[in-house]
Amino acid sequence: MPETSSAVSQSLVEQFAKAFADFVNAVALAVQEAAMNTALSATPNLLVWQTKVLPMLEEQNHAIQKGVALFQIGETQTIVRLAGGARGLAKQLDGYPLDFAGPKHVEVLDRLETAVVVTAYQVCVAARETP
Repeated sequence: MPETSSAVSQSLVEQFAKAFADFVNAVALAVQEAAMNTALSATPNLLVWQTKVLPMLEEQNHAIQKGVALFQIGETQTIVRLAGGARGLAKQLDGYPLDFAGPKHVEVLDRLETAVVVTAYQVCVAARETP
């Protein structure tokens, strides 16, 4: 694949990375609050988010932040590849309802998840990596 540094802007990469980090932070906060709520703390949905989904998202976020650092020194393919994967975040989270922490978090998590998908798509379009 050709390098795409001139097509993908630093600000777009930063928007994508921030959107993903914001989503992960919101998930972590929702997990933490739900764990302290006796009505939610023993639910299977919360357990899955605590033990499977959040660690997976944190790992992806770490990779994306590393991808940003690589982008800043001229290596663009890592962040483009990671954005390509993040375009499917909603599909990746199918089967893991966003209401695991109660209704107050659903709207925020949905909005942040959408922001990840949209900015990931924009990175891919800028890199001409769309299907």
